[in-house]
Amino acid sequence: MSFWKQLVVIPALTLAVGVPPAFAIDDQPQPDQEQIGREPTGSEMMVDALVARPLAVAGSLVGAVVFVFALPFTLGSHSTAASAKQMVAAPAQYAFRKPLGQMDNCQTLPESCK
Repeated sequence: MSFWKQLVVIPALTLAVGVPPAFAIDDQPQPDQEQIGREPTGSEMMVDALVARPLAVAGSLVGAVVFVFALPFTLGSHSTAASAKQMVAAPAQYAFRKPLGQMDNCQTLPESCK
């Protein structure tokens, strides 16, 4: 390829690859805003009960195991409460405190997990 073709083709390809993500701004409302004030559909409830809740329970159990292994390190850095909250309590709260069919977590929608 000649120098002049490279001078035109390489910047054009760079722009073609780099510019489209800049225009991919999402104007749709966020899922947590859509959830507020509406009843979940039956399919949302079914997916939540059969997929999301068991995964959250499994995540809480795995988080508990990782928390125990990380305990010596968190004791030294005084971050035991924060790691317990993120590894064990957050998945457990997602599994047992939020309404069925609500596909968001209790940290972003705390009023629904009371």
